[in-house]
Amino acid sequence: MEKRQVFWRYLPLVLKLIEMGAWRDWVYTTTVDLASKTRLPQQTVSRALKTLENAAFIERRKTGRGVRVRLTEKCLGALRPVYERLLPVFEEFKTLRFSGIVTSGFGDGVHYVQVYMERFEEKLGFRPYPGTLNLRIVDREDLKTVFTIRGLPALRIDAFKRGGRIYGAVSCYRALIGDVIEGAIVVPERTHYGPDIVELIAPESIREKLGLKDGDKVSVEVRVDV
Repeated sequence: MEKRQVFWRYLPLVLKLIEMGAWRDWVYTTTVDLASKTRLPQQTVSRALKTLENAAFIERRKTGRGVRVRLTEKCLGALRPVYERLLPVFEEFKTLRFSGIVTSGFGDGVHYVQVYMERFEEKLGFRPYPGTLNLRIVDREDLKTVFTIRGLPALRIDAFKRGGRIYGAVSCYRALIGDVIEGAIVVPERTHYGPDIVELIAPESIREKLGLKDGDKVSVEVRVDV
C-alpha cells in the first residue's frame, strides 16, 4: 500500500491522536483505549499503529503494557494542504494572532539569514538583521494558529545552490512582532526545529528593540486578506 493511501486509510486514528495531543508531544495510550475511542477493533488499531510507524507518520515507543505515540512533521505536513482548503469554508478572518516564549536557538540563524539575505530583501522588501528570534509555542490554541498560518499561501523562496551546497526553500509570512516591528515569519523547508518553534526576522534586532530575554512572551500578528 502506498504511504499516501496508508495515511488516508487510518485518518480517523490520526485525528484521535491529534485530539489527545500527540501533535505536540508524546502521549501514553493503549490499543484497548484507542480501540474504545475510535470504535475500531483492537487488532485493527494495532495494525494501524504499526503501519503508520513504518510509513513515518508516527513515532512509537512501547512503555509497559501501553505505548507512547507522537505524530511526525510528515504527518502534520500531509494534513496542512487539506486544512488550507477547508479553512475558508468554516472560518473567515482578517488577522491571526499568537504568542510564544523567547528561546535561544542553535546559533546558526546569523549564517542562514546572511545566505538568504538578497532573497529575503527581494520577497519582503527589507534586509533582515542577521539572525532570527525563536519563539517556542506552548499554548495549544496558539499552536493551532501557527499551523493555520503555515498552511496559507506564502511568499516563497525557492531552493538554490551556492558554493556547491544546496539551500532549501523557505516560506515567508509578513508579521507584526510585539505590536511594534514589521517583520516576517520564516519557515525553512529544512530545519532542525520541531513544529512548536517559530522563527522570526526583521530589519532590526527584535531582541534589542523589544528588550527581550529568554523566557519573555511575545505576540505575533499575521494579516490575512479575505
